[in-house]
Amino acid sequence: MKAIRTRLPGVTLRDATPSDADAVMRLLADVNPDDPAAFADVRPSLPLPQEGPLSHFRALMVVAESDEGETLGVLIGGVPLWLFDHPGVDLALAHRLAERIAIITAVAVDPRQRGRRIGAELIRHSVRRFTRAAYGLLMLNCFPALESYYQRFGFSITDDLSVALGPLNAIGHRWGDTRVAARALDRYTAFVDVPGLASPVVSGILPNTRFARGAYFDGEQFRA
Repeated sequence: MKAIRTRLPGVTLRDATPSDADAVMRLLADVNPDDPAAFADVRPSLPLPQEGPLSHFRALMVVAESDEGETLGVLIGGVPLWLFDHPGVDLALAHRLAERIAIITAVAVDPRQRGRRIGAELIRHSVRRFTRAAYGLLMLNCFPALESYYQRFGFSITDDLSVALGPLNAIGHRWGDTRVAARALDRYTAFVDVPGLASPVVSGILPNTRFARGAYFDGEQFRA
C-alpha cells in the first residue's frame, strides 16, 4: 500500500516493511511490558511478501509516520490463533473462519505522540482494510478502561465470543483477564441475543450459519 494521508497534519499511514522492524518492536515493547515475548512473531513476519488480501497475506501491519520519517505508531492484526486450538474446530474449518474473522493484537503509539488521535486513525484504517478484504468480524481483547474508547469505533463489548456454525451450533471462547470488543463488517454478519447466554452469538459469519430464530441455551445445548 502506498502511503496515505490522514486527517492529522503531517501524519501518513503505510504498510510496514522490514526496515521498520526496530521502531515497531520498540513501540510494541510498551504494550505488554510484563511479557517480552508477546510480539516475538512480528519481527520475522515483516519480511513476508507484501501481498493481499491484507498487507502481508493474512496479517495486517501498518505504521503511522511523520513527514520527517519518524515512526509514530503501529497497528498489528491478523488471524485469531485460538481458532486453531479450539477443540470444536478442525483444521479445514479453522482456515475458513480465519478468512472471515480477524483480530487486532496491538495498537501502539509513541508516548510522546499520544493525544493526537494517531491510534484512532490506525483503528479506522484497519476497519477499512479488513472490510475491503471481505472479513465479516473484527475483534480485539479489551481491558475495562478502554471499553468506551472502542465503542466509539462501532465495537460491541462482550464477556466472551460465540460464533454460530449452524442453526443450533456455536463455538465459544473466553479470555480470563479481558473482555472482547467485536464489530461486524458486512451485511451477512450479525450479533444475536440468545436466552441462556450472557453474550450474543455471532451469526452468519460463514454461508448457512445463521443462528436459528427463537433458539435458546438450556445450560447444556442449544434448542429451538
